Amino acid sequence: MFRIGILGSENSHAMEFSKIFNGIHTKYAGEFEDMRVVGTFGTDEASNKALVEQAGVEFIADKPEDLLGRVDAVMVTARDGQYHAAYARPFIEAGLPAFIDKPFTRDPAEALSLARLAKAKNVPVCGGSSLKVCMETERLAAYAASNRDKIITGSVYAPVNMKNDYGDFWFYADHLTEISLAVFGWNPKWVEAAQGRTDKGVTALVGYDNYEISNHFCEGMYQYAGTVVTKGGIHTQTITLDDAYPNECRVFARMLRTGKMHGTWEQLVQPVYYMQALYASMQSGKRVGVLNIEV
Repeated sequence: MFRIGILGSENSHAMEFSKIFNGIHTKYAGEFEDMRVVGTFGTDEASNKALVEQAGVEFIADKPEDLLGRVDAVMVTARDGQYHAAYARPFIEAGLPAFIDKPFTRDPAEALSLARLAKAKNVPVCGGSSLKVCMETERLAAYAASNRDKIITGSVYAPVNMKNDYGDFWFYADHLTEISLAVFGWNPKWVEAAQGRTDKGVTALVGYDNYEISNHFCEGMYQYAGTVVTKGGIHTQTITLDDAYPNECRVFARMLRTGKMHGTWEQLVQPVYYMQALYASMQSGKRVGVLNIEV
C-alpha cells in the first residue's frame, strides 16, 4: 500500500485526488486499491476537516514535515505555486516521490533547483497541468507530431484569471501553457504578448524554428480548445476535463508502482520558463526569448 500525503488542502484538486485514491469515487475504486491518501497539511482548517470527513483522510498534520515517516509519497496541491518547492523539498530530500500541481513553481530558478535535486537523488516527480494528459490534448498532440514538418500555424484557447490571491497570472496560465507545449513542442524560441495585459486576458504569439502559433489566455470564459493548421488541413479539438483528475491519478500511480516518470525533467521545468518569458513580455511589450534548459 502506498501511503500518500496531501500538502495544500485548500485546493479542490486535493479533494478530488483523495476521493479517487480512497475509493469514495466508486468508479475508480478497483483501479487504485494499492493507493491511499492518509494525511494532509493545509493552512485552511475547514479544508483539512473536509478531507477527513468527506474523503477518508486519517490525520491532519500541524506542518508539512510532520508527514515524514508517515507517508510514502506526497501530492503538493497548494493553490499558490510559490509554496510548491518549499513543501516538496523535504520529501524529495528524504527520497519520496512527489506530484507537484500546477504551476510546478512560480520561479524558474526554483523549478530548476528542485528538478535537479530530484534528478540527483533519483526521485521521480510528476505534475503540472492535468490538461496535458487529457485524451483530447493527447489526440491533438499526436496529430501535430505526425505532421510536424507540415505545420503552418496553430492556436490554443484557455481560461485565465488575471487577478486573484494565488499568484494572479501564474495561478491559471499553466493549463494553456502545457497544452500548447505538449501539442506544438517543448522548445519554443520566443513569446510576444500581442495585446499586453487587459481585462479580457492576454493574447501571445509563440515562435518555433519553422512556424509561429498563438496562445489566447481568456478572462471570463471556461473552455479549452486547440487548432493545428497544416499543409494538409485544419484539425480543431475541444478539450474537456472529463478525464483530467483520474488521468493525473493514473500517471502518479504508475510512477509510484514503476519508479519511472511520465515525462522528462525538462517538461516539468520548461512551462515555468515559458510563463516567465510571457509575463516579461506582458510587462515590457517586447518579444522575449524562452530559455530551453537542460536539467
